[in-house]
Amino acid sequence: ACRRRPVFEREAALPPQRPEPRASGLPTPSRFSAGLGAMASLTPEQEELLEKEAFEQGTKVAQIFSGIFFSGLACWLTLTNGTKLAFVQRAALEKRLTVCCFLNTYVGFFSAFFNFFQLTKVDDLILPVKSGFTLDLARPIEWIMTCPLMQLSLVLMGGAKIPEYRRYCMPAFSVSILLLGTASTLIPIVPVKVACYIAGVLTFCVMVWFNRQQILEYSAGEEGLLTGDSEFRKATLLLISTWCPFPTWYLISPEGFGIIDNVLLIQVGWAFLNIVAKFVFIFYIQRIKDLYCNRLKTKREMGGANRPFNLFGNGSAPRTGNHSPRFEDDPTPGDFESIAA
Repeated sequence: ACRRRPVFEREAALPPQRPEPRASGLPTPSRFSAGLGAMASLTPEQEELLEKEAFEQGTKVAQIFSGIFFSGLACWLTLTNGTKLAFVQRAALEKRLTVCCFLNTYVGFFSAFFNFFQLTKVDDLILPVKSGFTLDLARPIEWIMTCPLMQLSLVLMGGAKIPEYRRYCMPAFSVSILLLGTASTLIPIVPVKVACYIAGVLTFCVMVWFNRQQILEYSAGEEGLLTGDSEFRKATLLLISTWCPFPTWYLISPEGFGIIDNVLLIQVGWAFLNIVAKFVFIFYIQRIKDLYCNRLKTKREMGGANRPFNLFGNGSAPRTGNHSPRFEDDPTPGDFESIAA
């Protein structure tokens, strides 16, 4: 009677058990009741904290969603109602300089918006480095939105002497350089980080070569990076010289290879380089436009009663002396020589 039964007999004698339900995305009654029990066990402070976190996440998603759609609407309205860039590039110098100043206005607006946006914590991104440096993602986005417009201003200022494909090529170079720099910042793998940085520097060199080519095309081969005195060449050199320090500063910052760890010094350096690059270029273009328009206005007032003035430069109006403004049909290279007073 005390003999132990075999294992298979004991297993057969056990009552059948119900199989456990498979895990799925839908809450089972047991999980739902457990969740209700956990919520019931929360203290009032914990419930308030959860509600506050959910409210902040919902507000952040709504703001980002609205910002993307309104930005797309603004870009669409600008492209739809603005003057076609192909027409602007073939227009008179007065029209081209006016459009360049409008583009610089957008550069100022975008820069102001994204700099204020950096005060929030929405764009904060902790980089995967030892120092735990927090990157303001709005800064590279600001440069992606503004630097292509500055290159486009140079192409439009050059007029019909610059090939039309440069309207897309030069801004694309700027976007490519900034995307490679951002990728080098976010990727923690050192070989890939170095490869992105080198690719960005090489792309920058190619862009500078095209800027030099535009100076040659504008001056019919008489000017270059080291020779010449035209305003177009000076504007190009200002842009190139103020952009060159950015790769070097990135190299020594925590976003690059972390040679300098002083966060305050890095942030002040980025702000200084950004302000100098944009202010110098924008104020110089504005100065060219103001001087040229004032000269043009004086010429119209003095000679308008005696001879017809040709605004669009189609070659129908007579020219006398060396003081008439130069337009696209002028065989003498350089549209800006009439500025010198």
